This record gives sequence, C-alpha cells and structure tokens, in this order.
Amino acid sequence: MIKKNYFGYIFLTFFGILSILSAGCSNENAGDSISRFEFDFDLNDHFSIEETAELFKTDRAYIDANYEEWAKNFIHFHDGEIGDSLVLGCWGNWLGYIQNPSASVKIWFPQTNLEDGIYQYSRTAALNDFSIRIEKNMQWGEYVSSWGTFEGSNTILNSEVVASARNTSNNSVVVEYAEIKLENINTSNSEIRYVIETSNGHLIKGSFTGLLEDFKLRTPEIDCD
Repeated sequence: MIKKNYFGYIFLTFFGILSILSAGCSNENAGDSISRFEFDFDLNDHFSIEETAELFKTDRAYIDANYEEWAKNFIHFHDGEIGDSLVLGCWGNWLGYIQNPSASVKIWFPQTNLEDGIYQYSRTAALNDFSIRIEKNMQWGEYVSSWGTFEGSNTILNSEVVASARNTSNNSVVVEYAEIKLENINTSNSEIRYVIETSNGHLIKGSFTGLLEDFKLRTPEIDCD
C-alpha cells in the first residue's frame, strides 16, 4: 500500500501548517512591519546563541520559491551542500546532500513574493509572517530499525534543536518572538538577518549575505512498509 512518507508528513505538517496557520491566517502583505530589534550586526554567515557565546556557520543558502500551497517560499541556511534538489525518503533518509550539514536554519514563508522589509513571528499572534526551526550538532549515519532492518544511509540520527516555532520535546526552545529583515532580496547580494527570543530566555541572532541558490525540496509519497 502506498502511503504518505511518515517523516515527510511530520516535516510538512508539524513545522509548517501548524506553525504558520494554527495561530491564524498567514500574512501575504508582510515586510512593512516596524521592528523592535536593531539589525546593525553582521555575523558573516553564522548564527549565534548569545547566552552561551556559541557561533555556528551557515554559509550556504538555498531557496525553493515554489514549495507548497501553504508555504510558497522555503529558505534553508546550513554549512553543507545541496545539489539541485533534496528528497526526503523513508524514516528521515535524505537524498541530495553533497555534504551533510552540522547546523541548519529552515524558514517557511507563506508569501508568494518575498520583498525587502521586516517579517515578524509571535507565539501569541493571530497572524504570522513566517515559521522557523534551527538545529545544531546534527549527526548523520545509517538508520537501522528496531527490527534490525536497514532503512537509510543518510539519516539525521541526532540533533539539538536551538529554536522551533512549534512545541518540541524541549519546550524551552520554543520561539516566543522573532523577526527577519530582508534586504536586496532576490539578488546576488541578498542580506537576511534574524533575531529570535525563545522560551528559555535565549537570544539567537543570525545573518547571511550572498546568493540564495535555487533548489527543489521534495517529499514524495512513497511506500515505507
């Protein structure tokens, strides 16, 4: 029986529909909000956790500008490398990484067209401009099920969630408030800066300057039995 890829379903639903739409409708006319943060920083393609003074490189940036109906634009910063597409298989097995990342920032925008300006997310808002998830210390390898069957050669075996717009097993990293500033978007010198406040009081800042490389993120329906 062909069924929806379980991890693909979680990826799409848990971090997308629920995080953007559960608080209300998405904001198509975003970008003109008044910021409550100062964006006068440049972390040179890294993100930082200010309370721990940790710094993580995310020097590659990819965009799928026609992702799904509920999230038209998907941006992925990390320290790995992707070919022209990234395909999610059974049990979290990823195909398409030329080099696996160890740190990752994923941002889902419901807007059809991204423009320069300020985009905002609030856990309590009735309207949000984006959803975001940040991970560090990602460990990759072969996944073997509890039945001893080999399920995939390139699976995320472990990672630490730094911030997530949805509840996780560690609710202290849930995003309370966040802002993203876009400048020169859709050019070879795009500037993207973001600031995030989490439930545990941590402040996370990140920036990227350069070209957003086009790619396609695919989560096909496959038989995972």
